[in-house]
Amino acid sequence: MEKPFVTIENVSKIFQTRNRSSIAALKDINMQFGKGGFVSIVGPSGCGKSTIIRMIDDIIKPTAGAITVDGFTYDNNVPISKERVQKMGFIFQAPNLYPWFTVKQNVMLPLKIYGKHSQEYDEVADRLLDSVNMLGYADAYPAEISGGMSQRIGVIRGMVHEPEILMMDEPYGALDESTREQLNMELLKIWKDTGMTIIFITHNVEEAVLLSERVYVMESHPGRIVAEINIEFDQPRTLGLLTEEKFGRYCMEIENLIGKIDLSKVK
Repeated sequence: MEKPFVTIENVSKIFQTRNRSSIAALKDINMQFGKGGFVSIVGPSGCGKSTIIRMIDDIIKPTAGAITVDGFTYDNNVPISKERVQKMGFIFQAPNLYPWFTVKQNVMLPLKIYGKHSQEYDEVADRLLDSVNMLGYADAYPAEISGGMSQRIGVIRGMVHEPEILMMDEPYGALDESTREQLNMELLKIWKDTGMTIIFITHNVEEAVLLSERVYVMESHPGRIVAEINIEFDQPRTLGLLTEEKFGRYCMEIENLIGKIDLSKVK
């Protein structure tokens, strides 16, 4: 059996409030992510989905438990090295583009931060822009493109330094259904082309089933894993899956596990 690329073992997280009370955000989380896999985490708001990927990225330290990435176990008292940080890409809910930078300059910002600006990475940026049909807008400014286009730029910016692990925190939540479906298909193509390990956070059950090889389902107060579901569809995935009976069964199973979910966010 292949050794997991990312392992989360018995991880808990307790936050301290300003009045010194404690909030148990996560309790006894156990997860494994294989190299080159696509796994989603779903659950109601406040269950700790985003906290999990922020701990993998070392933005937040766990209160207890261990996180291991590519054979390296984090020391909860010491930040991980810059070299290990560069193995990861993080995509937030909003694209957060700098308005005074062009589209391409925004995409290439991580390369400047990591000191990786070169002709090779310039070509990587162009290839990613082309993969989401944005190469023709490389010299445009954020104010000159649509919200969907901005979101595309935010996504590929997290990939431009060619990370081994890409963590995505509800990147398409604010977009309309048609745009979101189009971007999901683009994401699947990029994933297959690059071989990255993708950990995807979403409220949208259909989105999780469409994209993922495996889905972790969480409950809240405190955040816990209630199920791990393998999604057995052949690659490449297409939007035609949305009408298949098997697809509907997966969605219903996950919705039932989540329980009190906002149904407006699973359509």
